[in-house]
Amino acid sequence: MSITLRQGEPDDAEECGRICFEAFGAIAARHNFPTTFPTEELGIGLARRLLGNPGFFCSVAEADGRILGSNFLDERSAIVGVGPITVDPLVQDRGVGRLLMLEAMRRCEERRTAGVRLLQVAYHNRSMALYTTLGFKVRDLIACVQGPPQHGEVPGQDSLRPRSRSRTAQRRTGRSRRSQPAPHCRRG
Repeated sequence: MSITLRQGEPDDAEECGRICFEAFGAIAARHNFPTTFPTEELGIGLARRLLGNPGFFCSVAEADGRILGSNFLDERSAIVGVGPITVDPLVQDRGVGRLLMLEAMRRCEERRTAGVRLLQVAYHNRSMALYTTLGFKVRDLIACVQGPPQHGEVPGQDSLRPRSRSRTAQRRTGRSRRSQPAPHCRRG
């Protein structure tokens, strides 16, 4: 199989999103975890947003005109974020992910970025092995712990809902930030 890499385009969103949904779903199911993208539409929507944002760069791997996978780089700051990187489950373990990562690292080197970071689920041993062989080092562990939905009422509260960052800031400072644009909106 001869694999070529090219820059992603908005027209790639549907296929990249489908692969994102299937790849994340396959590895999560294999390890009995909930998937990051419970519907194909969520994967497609993410791919569409990232491909339409000039702050993100996308590499697409293809063979015989068929998209095999993609990798996104968040280039909006000095430290570049990698991901999501996804490979169609039908062609995994054939070097596609490695090619996409090498291309991402080449682009970061070419652009002289200050650093490169990615977030990796701990149960995906194959990609963890790939990243460590490419020189990435574990810096911290993150746990996403979710419990069952809470029902009921808490005295003095209208409903059970997480406190938003803006409400927390307002309570701490006495000022509302609603009139201030979010940092990513100021940059465009």
